[in-house]
Amino acid sequence: MAKAVDNIDMAILRALSKNARASYREIASEVGVAVGTIQNRLQKLSKEGILEGFMPVINYNKLGYGVDAIIALVAPREKTDELTKMLMKNKHVKSVYQTTGDVDLFVRVEFRTNQELYDFLMKELTDQYVKSSVTYTVLNRKRNYGKLLK
Repeated sequence: MAKAVDNIDMAILRALSKNARASYREIASEVGVAVGTIQNRLQKLSKEGILEGFMPVINYNKLGYGVDAIIALVAPREKTDELTKMLMKNKHVKSVYQTTGDVDLFVRVEFRTNQELYDFLMKELTDQYVKSSVTYTVLNRKRNYGKLLK
């Protein structure tokens, strides 16, 4: 069940989406409320699980990881949870999405070279877990930070 949030909560979330490192004072100024209100609202949003945490957005390309790919996997239904757990232990896997439709999992990965990607595909995606796969190399990525649905 969705938790109730009001316009102030949404304004706070928008401010954090633009700059997760903003101070309470900066957010309060942007939202137009007291600093204490920001602190209390953030505690409430965290406690309710709406705000799950703060994390850096890393440009892996600038760290030498020039191969960004999305792998579509078809797997036996009884193996998808186990496969997801296994994949999430690999440092190259950035996210796994369990989906409906013709594909069971989409896996986003980052590698330094095509050879590393190839090795991953040959070693990690064994017949035991994967019926078939299609790998898509990302040519360009645009992100939509700071945009909330509500």
